[in-house]
Amino acid sequence: MTLMRFILVGIANTLLGLSTIYFAMYFLQLEIVHANAFGYSVGILLGFALNKTWTFSSRDRVVSSFLRYLLVLAVAYVANLATVLFTNSHFDLNPYIAQALGIIPYTVIGFLGSRYFAFRTQGGGIETAKNHVCEASVFNKKPMTSRMIDVSIVVPCYNEEAVLPETTCQLADLLSQLIIESKITPNSRVYYVDDGSRDRTWELIESLAETHEFVHGIKLSRNRGHQNALLAGLLTAEGEVIISVDADLQDDLSAIKKMVEFYAAGYDIVYGVRDSRKTDTFFKSFTAKAYYHVLSSMGVEIVYNHADYRLMSRQVIEALREFGEVNLFLRAIIPQLGFSYALVFYDRARRYAGESKYPMKKMLAFAWQGITSFSDMPLRFITGLGLLVSLISFLITVWAIGVRLFTHDAIPGWASTVLPIYFLGGIQLLCLGIMGEYLAKIYSETKRRPRYIIEKMI
Repeated sequence: MTLMRFILVGIANTLLGLSTIYFAMYFLQLEIVHANAFGYSVGILLGFALNKTWTFSSRDRVVSSFLRYLLVLAVAYVANLATVLFTNSHFDLNPYIAQALGIIPYTVIGFLGSRYFAFRTQGGGIETAKNHVCEASVFNKKPMTSRMIDVSIVVPCYNEEAVLPETTCQLADLLSQLIIESKITPNSRVYYVDDGSRDRTWELIESLAETHEFVHGIKLSRNRGHQNALLAGLLTAEGEVIISVDADLQDDLSAIKKMVEFYAAGYDIVYGVRDSRKTDTFFKSFTAKAYYHVLSSMGVEIVYNHADYRLMSRQVIEALREFGEVNLFLRAIIPQLGFSYALVFYDRARRYAGESKYPMKKMLAFAWQGITSFSDMPLRFITGLGLLVSLISFLITVWAIGVRLFTHDAIPGWASTVLPIYFLGGIQLLCLGIMGEYLAKIYSETKRRPRYIIEKMI
């Protein structure tokens, strides 16, 4: 995400620099050398300001970091120029292709030099976020308790017949151990929530409920999605404490013991946080981390690397019951409840059996749900984009009029007419699409249809 911000800043200061050069040439009547110097100066100042405050959140002194930033740009420019000259002379490439290749070392050196040299003291990183969360968790902490705790574990299930027997076995061992250690009450239980599975998941839940006293089942009338199934279990389950966990055994169940200990120490919410993403592919790891950073940059309050593995007290559950929104994104709703909280870090394992219920299409839909349900930043982005496009269009218009009136270089052609139309048409369609997403969510909320319907409970 930091690299993406760096690239966006580069695009912004390039556009502003070029606009300033044209403005200086045609309105201030500056020579091309002076106009370029003026435009580059404006672009460098904008790039420095945005990179320091937004891209890297640097706490370095302005003067020293600016001097280091200029040095980085100088080195990056030399690398760019060397690449262009080398490729153009040794490989006989088109000058435009050679210039495009020169952008690669310029961007790499500029990014690495800015991150590790120009803006060395950075805030807002992962460790800072972790420390902030841990400090904030002390707020409104309740007194410690030494009594046994009545616990319910909610497990959403969708086509999980391959893994449920092993999940039940491991949960039975965990509950037995906690009962022996007098941490939870003997009547603590597990709720499997069948989210309209198409295999034998519900039949298996019924069978497990007959052979295991602690197993209970909640069957939804149809598939409503992971978040709705999870909410159904949270709002239906009994107990002083509710713990949610997925059925695939990727979340380390031993972390539940630590969660219970934190609750006994006075915390109302305990988040299970992944300590690493070693089991993920590079693509999934990169996109997941980038997504958390995107949400944070848009003002969405969310716990980094936390999914839906958490403990909540009965008071938190009752507060959650007051949230009646249809577009659910529990990872961002729970932090809005307040209450004291703590973090439990664990290593995530590979899926025990079966297939992932979150293919690429569902992951992207879930990601977009989180952004549009908790942030109006895309709408503000439309406003900024509209202003930027309007400014560029205005400058191009002024430039075209100046060329037509004061020079003999005006050549009639379709490009000057068709390209702006295509560009502005694409921007308008993009903006309408984003606004349509928000209107669709408003439409869903106003219908007030039930988020789930429970068909059967055992």
